Amino acid sequence: MELLAPAGCREALEAAVRGGADAVYLGLNILNARRGAGNFDPAELVSACGYCHERDVNVYVTLNILVMEGELKELEGAARVLAKAGADAAIVQDLGAARALGQMLPGLSLHASTQMAIHNPQGVRFLKRLGFDRAILAREMSYQEIRRAAGQGLDLEVFGHGALCVSCSGQCLFSSMLGGRSGNRGLCAQPCRLPYRLLGPLCDGAGDLLSPKDLCTIGDLEALESAGVSSLKLEGRLKSPDYVYKVTNLYRRALDGEKVDARLLDQVFNRGYTRGYGPGVDDSELMSVPGEKHVQRDEGEWPPAPERTIPLAARLLARAGQPLTLTLSDGTHGVCQTGAPVEKARKPTDPARMAAQLAKTGGTPYRMETIDIDGDSDAHVPVSAVNALRRSGLEALGELRGERDRPLEFLPLALPDRALRTPEGRPLLCVESRDASLLTKALDWGAEEILWTPRDVTEPDNAPAAPFTLCLPPALDGEDLDRLNGWALEQEGRMTGTVLNNPAHLAMNWPGQVRAGLWLNVCNSLTVQALTMPYMPSPELTAAAIRALPGEKELLVYGRIPLMLLRHCPLNHALGGGLHAACRRCDRVREGIEAHELIDRKEASFPFTRLKTGSGCILTLHNSVPLMLLRHSGRIPPAARWRILFSDETEELCRDVVECHRTVLDGQKPSGAAWDRLSAVPSTTGHYFRGVD
Repeated sequence: MELLAPAGCREALEAAVRGGADAVYLGLNILNARRGAGNFDPAELVSACGYCHERDVNVYVTLNILVMEGELKELEGAARVLAKAGADAAIVQDLGAARALGQMLPGLSLHASTQMAIHNPQGVRFLKRLGFDRAILAREMSYQEIRRAAGQGLDLEVFGHGALCVSCSGQCLFSSMLGGRSGNRGLCAQPCRLPYRLLGPLCDGAGDLLSPKDLCTIGDLEALESAGVSSLKLEGRLKSPDYVYKVTNLYRRALDGEKVDARLLDQVFNRGYTRGYGPGVDDSELMSVPGEKHVQRDEGEWPPAPERTIPLAARLLARAGQPLTLTLSDGTHGVCQTGAPVEKARKPTDPARMAAQLAKTGGTPYRMETIDIDGDSDAHVPVSAVNALRRSGLEALGELRGERDRPLEFLPLALPDRALRTPEGRPLLCVESRDASLLTKALDWGAEEILWTPRDVTEPDNAPAAPFTLCLPPALDGEDLDRLNGWALEQEGRMTGTVLNNPAHLAMNWPGQVRAGLWLNVCNSLTVQALTMPYMPSPELTAAAIRALPGEKELLVYGRIPLMLLRHCPLNHALGGGLHAACRRCDRVREGIEAHELIDRKEASFPFTRLKTGSGCILTLHNSVPLMLLRHSGRIPPAARWRILFSDETEELCRDVVECHRTVLDGQKPSGAAWDRLSAVPSTTGHYFRGVD
């Protein structure tokens, strides 16, 4: 497996290379998901690529955030920098950014960020169709699921060590909605690291319920490689150069077959260690334990590490009357340097001495594997002349190696056709829920379309009797997704459409009209153009940004915005449970996770909803208050649909919500008891009018 190390700054980059990385990933000082790291300006990136390429180390540049419409010119500027530097790949989250980079830099390798939420074989197949070269898989995948995703013609990269996000990769709005700092934009405030209280009939306890331990797979490298992983990624662009060196070095030794002492990892910053989701997540050991986090022990001597060097073949020609000539070759690149003519002497220079001088490559990444001295027996060669040729030869070879594949071909960005406009007219009123009976009533209250989300994908048989649109869960294993797809195709006569919420869904056939949902994170016109379907703009966009986007839009106007998708269960963790997939508590008792709420330090209450799957529950943590825009209906951007999302509301409140929205869409002002009750509900306008960092 390739060993891929983080480089948040130049010092960390050099530490990663010294530690034995095969490749490094780093960010420009724009458009990357670690805006708090030192990062690299354009000149520094050119230098970094030269340094790494000289040492046979690849450089992958992170452009892995959601790109706003106003940043497309910045994206074009970043592409020019990557072309000049000769970067080996770009890591991207945004579908529109991927499309643009493929157009501007046709010779650049594209890697799909873990933020793109690729967690099944169908997602990998979709990336292959789009022209990606690598999928950086979601951290929540098991070894079994990784094995199923392999063999699709794409490299598979996984995180092997470091900090874990608790939410499914790329599907977290917690920091964004609570504090206005977006993880999708590189400024996550990490509210998950705070203590929370879980309150309900089976539990009333506090702790680090959303703060995982750090991932450590140094004992699972064979399992990862046999599953089909081709690149092992170490987390840590915000970590110190010392951390980067030590972690990289220990994994380098382990990958090279050396028996290493994993306890050495206790010397670097950590929150305690977990094996993660690969072998099957254990709810009882995944999360941090108060008092045990930030463990850092200094005992134990770190073993010295010989720096990897590049073998060279050297040939020195020293014939009297001819220029002293040195040729160097690494097997691919070669240089030739000449000096002053060689003189004859009664005391000629010993060839062994010339060879010894050529071998002095200290301070460079090279070693002279073979040295051939071809000289006259009476040739006199000053030591200074040999040293000068060696220095100039190594410098010339370094420049040649550092300019590997540079510059890349660059083509200017072509912006999409702005003629794609939102259809004129009154929006349709759509209601989404998991409750089929509630959806049927919503039609009587004034809804024009109902969207049903299943509670159970193992037996999705409780759909509404009336025609409905299926809203796909954003995270499913491949087998569960295939099962749901087969069921949906059998319901084709009942279904009016399908809402897609993951790139994997885009690779499959679905009944009725397909639309892009909230979790596809549509932020710019390039993504709109790439999807070629009606879509819901990202909930992180302002009303003005939404208004500027082309195409047929669907707006969320009411509902508790989903903040996180969890592949572990805080209740099972709190009650001391073990393997997540083996827990069936919510099947056996009514007082399962949905009867519990997460309480923060300000006493705000966040409810859960649960999806039953074949590999364990997937939980959605919802916002403490619903989004509600009805008070500002005149400022809502034009749209083809308004969507109402119900999660845990009472039937009376659901009726009030639908009827009041129906009243506004019919051109009247809401009033009466229903409006009085709805107005009294605490709510938020999300990012519609305040934006996000």
